[in-house]
Amino acid sequence: MPVAVRLVEVLTLVTLLGILTAFSMFVVLAQRLVFILLLLLTPLTYGIQILLRISEKILVTSLSGLLSVTNSVGDNME
Repeated sequence: MPVAVRLVEVLTLVTLLGILTAFSMFVVLAQRLVFILLLLLTPLTYGIQILLRISEKILVTSLSGLLSVTNSVGDNME
């Protein structure tokens, strides 16, 4: 009977160690996947930021030109 109890204890410990090992492997793999994802997304975000800045400059310039045209037309109407 004591041998059977010891065997159950050993099997329980082995099962718990297996579960902890699997969980730790999952955590490590998730960490590496997040690192790779961030590594790939960083240049993409820089490119998008540059495109947004260029489009902002274009829009501000065109709105400024439209405002000056509107002001000159309004001044000539008087």
